Amino acid sequence: MKRYILLSIFAFSLISLKSQSQDTIQPQKEHKKNFIKGGFYLGIGPVFPVGAYSEGQVVVPTSGSAVKLSYLPAKIGAALDLGFLIYFGPAFANNHLRLGLDATFLSFWFNSTKPVLDPNNSYEHYYYYAGQKFGPLLTINPIDRLMIDISYKLNANFAYHFDEWNNLSSSDFSKYGANLFQNEVSLAIRYSVMRFSFEYNFGNMKFDNFDKERPTQTIQANTIRVLIGVKF
Repeated sequence: MKRYILLSIFAFSLISLKSQSQDTIQPQKEHKKNFIKGGFYLGIGPVFPVGAYSEGQVVVPTSGSAVKLSYLPAKIGAALDLGFLIYFGPAFANNHLRLGLDATFLSFWFNSTKPVLDPNNSYEHYYYYAGQKFGPLLTINPIDRLMIDISYKLNANFAYHFDEWNNLSSSDFSKYGANLFQNEVSLAIRYSVMRFSFEYNFGNMKFDNFDKERPTQTIQANTIRVLIGVKF
């Protein structure tokens, strides 16, 4: 009887020692390091017009003129964005998510055209834009240094466009325009310093030479952009 008791105690002791050794060998789950950091970014790439912007538009000015203005179809162009990612508060969900602000403080883009009457000076009839974009940002860090940025931004854009209107008086049209509330939704993928973004920018542009007494023309200016760059 004593032999069985001693064997039981010995076996229990072995099981206890083995269990303790496994607890020592297997480390506790580590808290994930926060890789979601703010910083500057630069992107450059093609701009593709969509909808009426790519098909050409006919506009009747809202005041000051009775003529109809034809706008050339927009063709592929290019964009340059320079911005900064700003984050508010710490990352959450074990440092996989973080909220912030996507601030593009310099955005320049244009779309080319193919003039019919003045093909040798097509650049004079391009659509030119410059402005800024700001909006909320959600960054997802699924693994390692891979980042997925999802943002919505409001755009403040200024524009210039002179179409083939040489047969019209300058009082019949306006070449300069602005829209402070264009929109953009974007998806960016980053790894280390490399950045790739897909953006849909939509809204209208109103040309009135910044003068309410001038004729006003409003055109659609929707585009899709694919930008490649760096975040540092």
